[in-house]
Amino acid sequence: MSLSRRLESCSLERITKMKDVVVQEIARIDHQLVEGEKELDEMIETVETVSLSKRHGQYELSLDKAESQIARLNDEKEKLLDKVRVIEQARQKKHLMDEQARVLGSVARVRAKDLIIFFLILFLIAILAVDFLGIGATGTGAIAKAEVVEGRLHRINVLNGGQGYERVNIHIVDAVGSGALVSGQVVEGKLTQADVIHLGEHYENPVVEIEPHFSVGTLWIFWIIDVICCTLFMANFFFEHRLAASKKWYWKNNWIDFITSIPLPPVQVIAASGDMGIVRLGRLLRAVRILRALRLFRIALFFWRGMDHLSTTLDVRLLKRSLLYGLLSLVFGAFIFMGLERMESGSGFGASLWWSFTTLVTGGYADIHNPETASGKILTVFLVITGMVLVGVFTATLTSILVSDEESLKVEELEEQVEMVTKIQEDVKNTNERLDRLEGTIREIRDAVKTPEN
Repeated sequence: MSLSRRLESCSLERITKMKDVVVQEIARIDHQLVEGEKELDEMIETVETVSLSKRHGQYELSLDKAESQIARLNDEKEKLLDKVRVIEQARQKKHLMDEQARVLGSVARVRAKDLIIFFLILFLIAILAVDFLGIGATGTGAIAKAEVVEGRLHRINVLNGGQGYERVNIHIVDAVGSGALVSGQVVEGKLTQADVIHLGEHYENPVVEIEPHFSVGTLWIFWIIDVICCTLFMANFFFEHRLAASKKWYWKNNWIDFITSIPLPPVQVIAASGDMGIVRLGRLLRAVRILRALRLFRIALFFWRGMDHLSTTLDVRLLKRSLLYGLLSLVFGAFIFMGLERMESGSGFGASLWWSFTTLVTGGYADIHNPETASGKILTVFLVITGMVLVGVFTATLTSILVSDEESLKVEELEEQVEMVTKIQEDVKNTNERLDRLEGTIREIRDAVKTPEN
């Protein structure tokens, strides 16, 4: 069991005392390091201290011995500093939990509040995913062609209006060009017109992609749900912030909760207004909304926190880093691939993300998309190698955790046996002391009895 897990069951007073003890030990090591550095400087300048000894089958100069001693002290200090950070984290969390329990009435109510927040986050993530990916939006069959004049998007000709659309998102994909914004008009379920809002630049052979999306009314419903949930998240954030012992610690560990609790209106609704300035502002808002993807990582933390073994897994720094690097490689790989390649089955972010996931985790399948450009092939090689390393690290770390659990149980059993033996030894020692005192008393009685007879 990890230290952070053990600290959860400790009282706030005990955790504070543990921190003080560790800090005192760090101060003692710092003093030893200062003395060791002075001794090392003196050894460097003097000749009399030169000596050679053999230790564990290896020869060692006095200078080597002093340097190894300093290195050992530095290692011990780093371990203790890590321990202090874990203890301080546990102390802040314990204080926050106790304060919330005092205000709400019990720890059970605090856990119920956190559980409600957790399910609200799950619900909001589902809403944002539906909104972002257009899951469930109706419409199909629309075809359009772009006209380019001097590298700029001049006009969009609708060749086939399709059917069943509520609204559409129109993307202009080109190997070189970028920056164009297009808004589509839907009448009676058909795409009737595509207006170029921003011309973009450097276009050569643009491809028009038309994706079905929800109506403005549906998007506003999503936004209202987002606002309600984010209001609850923000209220919970400031409630906990007010009760936290260290405001700086709380901001450092929960700033992402504050950022992702700021609701933003759908970009599609802003673009529908037709205001050029607002549309450009909407592009900035879209970049801010990318921060919502970080909520997925928080969702995983909330979900795993309720599972003892996976919560222990999260305490492993190497495993957390492998998950983080895997997520970053997945997302950035999808964005880069979407710009380098254009898949026949669709060149949207969803298709690129699926390609990036299969390449990273399984090495990829050519039937999804076989990269044609040199840059795409280099990216594929990078993702395959990265996936091999990350999956290997993840599997090895998880295996070590499973094995370490059994070893920790054995260690605990040995510790209990050692405590029993120590207790028995103390009892035997106390018994011997009592016997010695008893023998002394008997001797004194015998001497007292013999003295009158004499």
